[in-house]
Amino acid sequence: MTSRREFLRSTAGTGVAAVASMASVHSAAAAVTAAKPKTQAASSYTQQLEAARVAAGVTGASFAYWDGEQLHTAASGLRNSVTGDPVTVDTVMFIGSVTKVLNTALMMQAVDDGKIALDDPAIKHVPELRLRDKQALQRITCQMLVNHTNGIDGEWLPEFGPDRERIVDCIDRCADLGQVHAPGEAASYSNIGHVIAGYLSQRVFKDSWYTLMKARIFEPLGMTHSLVDPLDVPRFRVSTGDITDYKTGKLVQSPKSFLAPSLSPAGATMMMTASDLVTFARAMMNGGMGVGPNGKRILSEASAARMAQKTAAFVPMSSPTDIGLGWWLLPGGVLSHAGGGRGVHARLYAHPASGRAMALLMNSPGAMQVVESFMDPIVATWTGIKPQKRQPMSGPADPRPYIGVYENNLTHVEVIAHEGGLGARFGAKIDGLQNVNKSAPPSKLIPMGDDLFEAAVIPGSPNLELKFVQPGSDGRMRYASAFMRLYPRTA
Repeated sequence: MTSRREFLRSTAGTGVAAVASMASVHSAAAAVTAAKPKTQAASSYTQQLEAARVAAGVTGASFAYWDGEQLHTAASGLRNSVTGDPVTVDTVMFIGSVTKVLNTALMMQAVDDGKIALDDPAIKHVPELRLRDKQALQRITCQMLVNHTNGIDGEWLPEFGPDRERIVDCIDRCADLGQVHAPGEAASYSNIGHVIAGYLSQRVFKDSWYTLMKARIFEPLGMTHSLVDPLDVPRFRVSTGDITDYKTGKLVQSPKSFLAPSLSPAGATMMMTASDLVTFARAMMNGGMGVGPNGKRILSEASAARMAQKTAAFVPMSSPTDIGLGWWLLPGGVLSHAGGGRGVHARLYAHPASGRAMALLMNSPGAMQVVESFMDPIVATWTGIKPQKRQPMSGPADPRPYIGVYENNLTHVEVIAHEGGLGARFGAKIDGLQNVNKSAPPSKLIPMGDDLFEAAVIPGSPNLELKFVQPGSDGRMRYASAFMRLYPRTA
């Protein structure tokens, strides 16, 4: 990674990835265009992917696209920068927080089986769960676990070593967590909510989450190149992520591939081919929904449809992102999710109106540039929505409402007076990705109006977006929002 922005963006992946401006090519005012899919030669996608990957300096990438009629695949670059092995279309790569969509589907299977209801208090099914805020604990429902409205301040947790990294260990650590906001009163990207949801499925189905994922999703859909248990790695050709060495500015192989397994339901360990990920996406929208391309049903039509219905919304930036259950909902009827990790970026898009889906998996920084140059134009052909560039304010913003410190349990955001305007420093309180630049200078904030700012962190890359919300009686903002997270003011 090359900056604080890359670090924060990747944490959305297992969310671990926070992804800024993920819907920057969309506009809510445009209408959906469900035209007949147009096919494109596979060699053309390979050439385009290669050009985009090289321009962004990404080590390796794998792509799959179901255009409504046929599957296209492409691969480019290296799966391992040390050995020099190339990415192939059967290389399994990390999908990071895209795992959350599969994790939600597993929990919805429990709904289908009558084992839980979405409105049930989560503690009904996980009675050992504890939080610092006992009132919040009673109010958090099963649905709130997977639509980012639970408010638990559990963006990330320290890693305790291999003997203390079971999913249940993460549940035990929740007792030390507070709240970013009250349950149901806002939306802030929640890794810990999905860990609890995964553990809940494990409890009600009375089997390991890893076994459930394989037996109830991978195997029925014929996803033969997918793994969630790291012990399965030797069976596959696998990708290893690269990160940036801040001393040299060069890419180096990440010293660890997997994130803490206690966070697996949030996206720490799941790997697959881009084709397998597209197979799952097709199952979530294929004929009647919940049915895979092979005709096997993994979810009821009602549950698959419910996952794609709006339940909440993240703080709107330059373009809105609504929240279903597991899915992010983008303008034009697009279902999406992104994932990150240690040298990992994954992106999944699906468009039920046209029956199209695509996945892109990458193993190093610079990945957002590939998404925007290679994937977003394809999405635009699905929806008919054209990019719209927002213009900065003509003058400086009054700094008084914004200056201060905002933070959750992972990220510290300090907004300061800087270069005649405002600047921001982003710091990680837990170095879960092993590549945090603790000496990076502040970034200048460019006022865009409506309490929204942009920061040009990396020349040639999309700007980070930071928005301030909920002013108090003194006019000072109570929250900063970036990467789908809310950061409460602490100073």
